[in-house]
Amino acid sequence: MSSIRKTGLTAYRKAAKHASSDIIPEPPKTCDGYLYKIKEDDTLYKIAKKFKCNMQKILSANPQLSSRSGTIFIRQLICIPDYEIFPSCLLMPIGPQVLSVQLLDAAGTPLQVMNGFTILAPRTFIRVVFSEPVSLVYFFFAARGKMIFRPSFLIGIETLEPPQRSVRFIWDVPVNIKGSLYIVGCNQNICGPAEEILVSRI
Repeated sequence: MSSIRKTGLTAYRKAAKHASSDIIPEPPKTCDGYLYKIKEDDTLYKIAKKFKCNMQKILSANPQLSSRSGTIFIRQLICIPDYEIFPSCLLMPIGPQVLSVQLLDAAGTPLQVMNGFTILAPRTFIRVVFSEPVSLVYFFFAARGKMIFRPSFLIGIETLEPPQRSVRFIWDVPVNIKGSLYIVGCNQNICGPAEEILVSRI
C-alpha cells in the first residue's frame, strides 16, 4: 500500500490560511535535512513530490504533524529528512540546460570574480535562464567538486507555476564559506545537468 493511501486525505489537504503565528506548530528541535517553509497551496503530497521523498519519512521527521488530520499552515517550518534527492547519474543531458547565471548584489551589480571564485554579497541575487521552461529549480551548496544533492546541502528551491525559462532566487549567504553552488532545473520528472559555479564569502 502506498504512503499516500495510508495517510488518506492527509496527503491532499492544503495549507491552512490566515493562521496566527501563535498556533503554528514549531518545527522539530533537530533536523538533519532541510527546514522547508510551507507555501500557499502546498499539501503534504505536493511537498513529498517536490523533494522526491516518501511521505511517511516526512511525517516521521515531523512529530508535530498529525497523520490523521494532516493540518499544515502557511509559513510553518517542517523538516525534510536527509536522503539523496536525485543521484547525479540520473540528471539527464536531454533535460533543461542552464544557459546563463547572473550573481548580483542588492543594487543589481554583478559580483566580482577572483581566482575563479565569485565573491558573494551578504544577500546575493541569482538569476538563471534555462533552455526550456522548468517547474522546479534546486540550489545546492557543497565543497568544491562534490556533487551532493541532499536536503542538508540544499540552500533553496523555487517552484514555477506555470513553468518558466527564467528564475530569480535570493540567497542570504553565511560568512566564511567557499565551495560550489549547484543549480538544477527540472521539468516534470526530467532534471537537467547541474550547473556548477565556484563561490566564496569571507
